[in-house]
Amino acid sequence: MKNFHLRKNGFTLIELLVVIAIIALLISLLIPAIQAAREMARRSQCSNNMKQMALAMNVYHESMKSLPPGNIAFENLRDQACHTAGDVYCGSFGWPVFILPYLEQMALYDKIDFGAFAYCPDPGEESLHEASAHGDEKNKEAALQMPSVFSCPSAERRSPYHKDYGVNGDNGFPQSVPTGNELFACNSSTRFSDVKDGLSNTFLMLEACHSRTWRYQGTENIVKTDTGLNPFFWVGQVGQGYVVSGYIPVPEIYHLPINTKNPYYGAYGARSGHAGRGSVVSMCDGSVHFVSEKIDFTVYEAMFTKSGGEDVKLP
Repeated sequence: MKNFHLRKNGFTLIELLVVIAIIALLISLLIPAIQAAREMARRSQCSNNMKQMALAMNVYHESMKSLPPGNIAFENLRDQACHTAGDVYCGSFGWPVFILPYLEQMALYDKIDFGAFAYCPDPGEESLHEASAHGDEKNKEAALQMPSVFSCPSAERRSPYHKDYGVNGDNGFPQSVPTGNELFACNSSTRFSDVKDGLSNTFLMLEACHSRTWRYQGTENIVKTDTGLNPFFWVGQVGQGYVVSGYIPVPEIYHLPINTKNPYYGAYGARSGHAGRGSVVSMCDGSVHFVSEKIDFTVYEAMFTKSGGEDVKLP
């Protein structure tokens, strides 16, 4: 009688460990690809947001024969303001409210009371206020309904009431002391015919991610905003709705390249949460681009001026 030795079905321990190792290796290879695909989709959505806002700006210009003001300050509200500086007071209305009708947000626009101060649930860090509500509650309902087009999906959401984009304010303090060569400023009404450097060579808008990371006063300590900054349409200082290339007209020059770690004025520069280390921007001609943070600063700075006479183009 013959003896048959039948092998039982199943894996040996070594075979099982090999299979697990292969699966772990495949997962480790797939995760970066998945993350890259997700970031590509987020950046594409951010570019789409920027495109919508740039088109809204262009339609506004066609209708009103000028771009909207970067922020608008009404003289009759000045004496009631908690802070005033130059031509602005805390609680002026930022550019987002003026393009709402061109973003299919007429119902939201109609809720805004321009006879009262703007409103913000929390102005955010690096503002003139603590992170608590400010402004007139007549505009509270509108302030709490920021459309998603103002939010970059790559930005770390630290507040649902803060946007991630800003308009081109050239340099300095456009919300209160315009220099004359910025595209947007307090009570501005720039026409495209004023842009002598060329519509395709001048920034219209840039990212201004409301969550910011920087190195604290030159140390290695990484600091993040706790409540964010850049409120929906409430303006108290230049970091709320504007992007500038630096503070040039002051005794000490502060240059603000993309994603600067400047511990004092970094909130006023272009910043984004994209893994590609750069910023999505739109030009005055409505085109949208991704600009690397390694762009030559001289070229980058020149693209903020509307009539600086510089002969520069995006690389």
